[in-house]
Amino acid sequence: MPLGDFHKRQFSRFSFGGISAIRLVVDIITRIFLVSVAVAASGSIRAAEPRIAAPHFVGSQSCKSSSCHGGGSDKGQSVIWDKKDKHVKAHEILGDERSRRMAESMGIGDPLKSARCTICHSPMEALPASRFAPKTKIDRGVSCESCHGPAEKWLLFHTRKDVSHDQRVAAGLREAGDFYHRSNMCIACHHVVDPGLIAAGHPELFFELDRQMAEEPPHWKDEGTWLGPRAWLTGQAAGLREISWRLTSAPDAALVSRWKALVWLLRQTEAGASLPNTDDFAAMQAASDRVARAASRQDWGKDSAMRLLKNYAGITADFRDGKVEPADLRRRGEVLVLAIDRLWSALKTESKLESENFDKALKILTDESKGQGGFDAVRFSGALQSVEAALELMPKR
Repeated sequence: MPLGDFHKRQFSRFSFGGISAIRLVVDIITRIFLVSVAVAASGSIRAAEPRIAAPHFVGSQSCKSSSCHGGGSDKGQSVIWDKKDKHVKAHEILGDERSRRMAESMGIGDPLKSARCTICHSPMEALPASRFAPKTKIDRGVSCESCHGPAEKWLLFHTRKDVSHDQRVAAGLREAGDFYHRSNMCIACHHVVDPGLIAAGHPELFFELDRQMAEEPPHWKDEGTWLGPRAWLTGQAAGLREISWRLTSAPDAALVSRWKALVWLLRQTEAGASLPNTDDFAAMQAASDRVARAASRQDWGKDSAMRLLKNYAGITADFRDGKVEPADLRRRGEVLVLAIDRLWSALKTESKLESENFDKALKILTDESKGQGGFDAVRFSGALQSVEAALELMPKR
């Protein structure tokens, strides 16, 4: 299957209007079951077998019993989600004044009912009734099956110890165990927003898997150490892939600027050094997907995290390059601040590093990247030098 077709089905969310919007939601949150064909002994192809019915959604109530994910100890996933996770309130946001003004300016009616909004803010509400099991209470907001897939085929056995992870996935549970697949699960609604929505007032979104998982907060536990840099790098490569895919079909000058920034950022890394020197968006789409896969397997430690952090902190000359457009420099600043923040967070968590000077310098750098009066590359470069100096003053361990 061509990589572009794969991404079109799995990661895009913008195809609006009537039936097409409904089909798109189905594509995002459920697997497609293919028609099977049988080959006769003579080699001739028989008629296709009847289409396998897509599994039904059963609703989050099926997950929340005290004996399943609504209990205590290691069974409190639903409790964490309901009480702490902002995804639960994604639908409510559509009812506020800002959302209504946006919908009015776009002429799409009630944002609580428009597929252009619910496709990400309340995906289950955009599905046809035939996709739900009998007596299912349709969830509002982003719920269990929005991410994990329709549970009809795997609900009753997915917690059994004698069932393997591969068996659960084969039954329809969406893969989320590694950062590559997790990025694919999240990025469609957390990265690139349709220009029409941006023009109407929707905030611009930046996908950064590591920090967004931490702030969710997690209702799961990942095993291992130094996972933060792995999640950050995988997410950034997946982000470049998605922007590249979008640009293959929809030219957008503002998006090109973000594309350039991610290419620039990733080329500083070991995994991203292989990215081609090209403006061919399709080629970059394929290349960045390979980088995302490689990054999801990359091992990190104190030395590798500190080495990349120092490299990023010492890249001030790139913000004094008069050949680079100011808009492109601003986009570089945005992604660089995210990178430095996540690398430093990992060093503090895993190696117990502390530096008040670094924290202050990073705060100034972050403020400069947001530029209340407009991004100033010279000031940003100076703030980046302060970050570099704070690293040099840090006690050697």
